[in-house]
Formats: sequence, structure tokens, C-alpha cells
Amino acid sequence: MTGLIEDNYIFLNEDYKSKKELLSFIAAKAEELNICDTKEGLLEDLLAREAEFSTGLQDGFAIPHARSSHVKKVSVFFIRNKSVLDWETLDDSEVHYLFALLVPKENEGNIHLQMISKLATCLLEDDFKDKIKSTSDKSELKDYILKNITD
Repeated sequence: MTGLIEDNYIFLNEDYKSKKELLSFIAAKAEELNICDTKEGLLEDLLAREAEFSTGLQDGFAIPHARSSHVKKVSVFFIRNKSVLDWETLDDSEVHYLFALLVPKENEGNIHLQMISKLATCLLEDDFKDKIKSTSDKSELKDYILKNITD
């Protein structure tokens, strides 16, 4: 799945103070990288999804996602945030690590559900979490994430 995640879809040194700020960043980057047609529309869809049920998991991870008519191609962002984000999680942990999954509304099948499921399964593995938390080389991180979520 070429193009699913690129080096420039990985952000390792962000410092957003709130969930809304971080989701706004995701939407703005998606527009800048030509993944979506309007950051406002994507942000609205991300916020609506988050209002349905929190995408926070455990051990500091969250998977914000949207199946949106504003998204042009399936894409994955990884964000490492310095500040603690107030995000409802399964274990009440503070969120610092996020995978954003962006999927076109008209996408056939349940690719977004398969990706979320695969990613959630990977996030149960200590080796995966440790590598994601500690690797600072974007290309290495991209290859590692792709290998694990597309197998």
C-alpha cells in the first residue's frame, strides 16, 4: 500500500495542548498534503467521530479517525506529542502517541475497520509500542508501521 503512510505523514516533535488543537493540526496537514479537500470539513468529521465514542486506547495511545467525504485517499499519520492530551482512554492514561486514519467516505469495503483493528492489535504488543515510542528516524518508523499494519 504505497502512499498509505509517508515520511512526511510522521510528526515526532509536536506540542499541542488539547484534543481539538491536535485534530485541527491533522486536518490542516491533510489539506496541505492534498489528502483532503477542506480542513474544516475533515475537522468536523474527526470531531463528530470523537463525539460518538473516544478513540483513546491505552498506554498513551489514541487512534483518531474519520471516514470522510472530504478525504481523497486512504492515509495514516503518526504523531508524537510532548504535552499530555486530555483524551478519554481505556486505562485513563495520558495520550502522547496518535495514529490518525483518514479514509474516503466512498471507500469500498471496510478497509478503515481492518486498519483500526490491525493497529489496535499491534498496540497490545510491547515491542511495537516501544519501537513506536522510541524511534526517531521517520523512514524507519514508516517502514515499521507499514510492515505491521499491512501484513
